[in-house]
Amino acid sequence: MKTFRIELKICAESDMTVDAFVNHRRFLVNGLKLKAGETFAGAFAAALGEADFQKQPCYRDEKVNLNVTGGEVEAKIEEAELPVIYCLGDSTVCDQTYAGGGSMERCCGWGQTLPMYLGSGFAVSNHAEQGTHTGDCLSCHLPPVLRQLRPDDKVLVQFGHNDQKQDRLRPFGGYKDNLRKIAELVGEKGAECVLCTPINRLIYVDGELNTYLDDYAAAVRELAAELGLRCIDLYTFTTRTFRELGEEAENLFYHPPGGPLDRTHPNDLGGKLIGAEVAREL
Repeated sequence: MKTFRIELKICAESDMTVDAFVNHRRFLVNGLKLKAGETFAGAFAAALGEADFQKQPCYRDEKVNLNVTGGEVEAKIEEAELPVIYCLGDSTVCDQTYAGGGSMERCCGWGQTLPMYLGSGFAVSNHAEQGTHTGDCLSCHLPPVLRQLRPDDKVLVQFGHNDQKQDRLRPFGGYKDNLRKIAELVGEKGAECVLCTPINRLIYVDGELNTYLDDYAAAVRELAAELGLRCIDLYTFTTRTFRELGEEAENLFYHPPGGPLDRTHPNDLGGKLIGAEVAREL
């Protein structure tokens, strides 16, 4: 795993909003408002990973691709040995690469927002993929991570949305068993496995926020306690946040142009909100 330190300096020629992304639309700077003459400077990290995915068999980074919109840009990119945070999960975690439309009209996985909150301390390698569950992870997504894993690295794991669709992956059955295997294999490499409860869906039943993933979140908390692992409780965080925001919570989810609101997948706003919570917990 090659890792890089990125030093970025952006000077605003006029009042503007600045975005900066690295490979697969991983966020470095997003929605930063600068006034004419102002300068932003920051240090970030990037990882060049090799992954064998189910739907994208050749998901590899050949080099660091930096994309900055707005201002005069100075960038310094140097290879540096940094610890890596690997993300394993589903479509609510993965790199959503479509860049068209506004921030509410794009899907965004929270894993792709982590670099903007972690700075240059950790490089992020996102191995989450759409439509996957814990069984897919063990057979396809975890092996390339294990091949590269080092003791200073961390592995964040969030599943549940697609496990819920599989009879063999009940919360306290196959789902919990698979998470245990993932955690044990990561632990054998000396790295830290951090279990995350699945983010909630913004679905209401009889006027109350749904509880469809309650048992999956409970299984994650139970397993983390059994194994002595850290647990980032995104289910509780998102449920509480949605209740506090009320109708405004819809602004955190993907608004497909001309289509109904997607109540499972965050947009850029939602992805950043959840990514910031993960970074705080870390």
